[in-house]
Amino acid sequence: MVRAQEHFSVTRLRLSLVILLGGLALCSPPVYGCRYNVREVGFIDVGVEAYRLIVYLPQDASPQESARLKETAEAVLADSNVRFEAVVTGADANQPGEEFLAIHRITSFPAAVLVSPDGQSMLLSLTDSSLGQAISSALDTVLHSPTRQQVLEKAADAYGVVLLLEGPQQDRNVKAHEIISTVIGRIREQLDLLPKPIARPPEIVTLDRQSLDRERVLLWSLGLKPQDVNEPHAAVLYGRGRWIGPLFKGDRLAADPLTEMFLVIGSDCECGLDHRFLQGTMLPARWDEGLQQKVAESIGFDPEDPMVKMEMISIVRRGMGGFDGASMPLGYREIQVGGDPVQDAAQITEGVASNPQSRQGGREFRILAVSLGGMAALVAIASMAIVLRARKA
Repeated sequence: MVRAQEHFSVTRLRLSLVILLGGLALCSPPVYGCRYNVREVGFIDVGVEAYRLIVYLPQDASPQESARLKETAEAVLADSNVRFEAVVTGADANQPGEEFLAIHRITSFPAAVLVSPDGQSMLLSLTDSSLGQAISSALDTVLHSPTRQQVLEKAADAYGVVLLLEGPQQDRNVKAHEIISTVIGRIREQLDLLPKPIARPPEIVTLDRQSLDRERVLLWSLGLKPQDVNEPHAAVLYGRGRWIGPLFKGDRLAADPLTEMFLVIGSDCECGLDHRFLQGTMLPARWDEGLQQKVAESIGFDPEDPMVKMEMISIVRRGMGGFDGASMPLGYREIQVGGDPVQDAAQITEGVASNPQSRQGGREFRILAVSLGGMAALVAIASMAIVLRARKA
């Protein structure tokens, strides 16, 4: 009889704990994960990663000609991640872009140089007779290529893309294809287990040996020249044509490291990795309305919606060690840490006190702490009551 009563008491205690913990879950402030995954955030342009197309005009070029050229080029580049700069040679030795004249030994004009966000530069050929035709040809070379278009089209509605650059040995190319197929199969099996499911697995885009010369801008954006591709190379791209991670070649072109790159792309957008790594470098290309519509259908929302874009940019800035754009004017301070510990603590405390977002986080923490304390006290009281009743019985 006593054992039965003790068993009943323990059962009631467990039930009370379950009920109280359930109440705690209902009463506690909600904790939300990131609404987006890394892939989705990769579809926005944060505005700090543009390529520069610098056109050097002869010294006798008129201001009207320069302005007309700039207006035409900017209209063509409007939907791209390339910005146009016109430089009249000899006008100012300190004006931006002058350093590339020496780097590429440019002595005749007009001339054009494409500069990557990473700092590397590429001299473009201007072969047409008229300046307008020459610049139009250069713009087309910078923005368009069949392989880049394939990458963008596939990345718009798939998990991502493996770009395979084939080498001269066919047996090694076949092996590279087999490795990439294995990776795609692995990711396909994980699609429903991701923090946010992705409908379609990665796809492969192959650049064969015969097309290397045609894709010089693409190769340059990956840090290569056609003659460098003497074995298979693979690059992982996602989102708005973003190259993430290294070039995989030789022993590194293997299933495990490629799989790891794709698992990063499928991760929560606030997975703790540095967004400078996650954002990678976008390929130079146009991003038109057709691609944007394809992305919106794939992910279920428009990443260019002003409110969504603001939220995504905030996530990227935080992930780069920056601050939420909305909070910067409301108490942002540069804090020098590393001197007197007491002074450092005072500065950090002052910074938190002046930041409304930090105060909000502290308020939520206090609410949670009070809830936990109150529920713990209720659990203790209920447990004691049950034990006392059991003893009296």
